[in-house]
Amino acid sequence: MALSANEVWGAISAATNMYPAAMPNLIARIRMTSRDGVTAGSVREITFGTGT
Repeated sequence: MALSANEVWGAISAATNMYPAAMPNLIARIRMTSRDGVTAGSVREITFGTGT
């Protein structure tokens, strides 16, 4: 199954909100620490939950 770059980036962007909601015991939160989350060089900080 081949995916376009836009499809892959869309999945990564959606994960910022989806993963903490779906797995709060594994991922407590994901937040942007640098830039806007869209442009190159954006950095996400992942805080792992108590279940890890």
